[in-house]
Amino acid sequence: MKTKFFVSILLIICTAIIISACYKNKTDYNNSPSGYKITMKNSVFSPASLTVVAGSTITWTNDDNMIHAVTATDGSFNSGDIAIGSSYSKTFSTVGTINYSDSHNTSMTGVLIVTGSTGGGY
Repeated sequence: MKTKFFVSILLIICTAIIISACYKNKTDYNNSPSGYKITMKNSVFSPASLTVVAGSTITWTNDDNMIHAVTATDGSFNSGDIAIGSSYSKTFSTVGTINYSDSHNTSMTGVLIVTGSTGGGY
């Protein structure tokens, strides 16, 4: 009897941990409906492709061990050097698709899709 009770309690605790971990992972990309995070680590943008609604703010954070820069291929924005542990933020108001790369490592690329309707995400 005690064994079944203990197993039941353990199962409930494990389920709660799994649910909270899944919720945390989902919300790590977003601070709010209008603020999104992209991480630079291991010479990769993560997520590499992101769809957001016009008016959203994107923050790129350099979690790598080298300097990076976020530069739009159409020249519409350039972060300049982003030091290790630092961030760069920009608000996007115009609908469209923006390809970007790291000017220090042009094989490190990303795509930002800015829509005019709700329903963005990652």
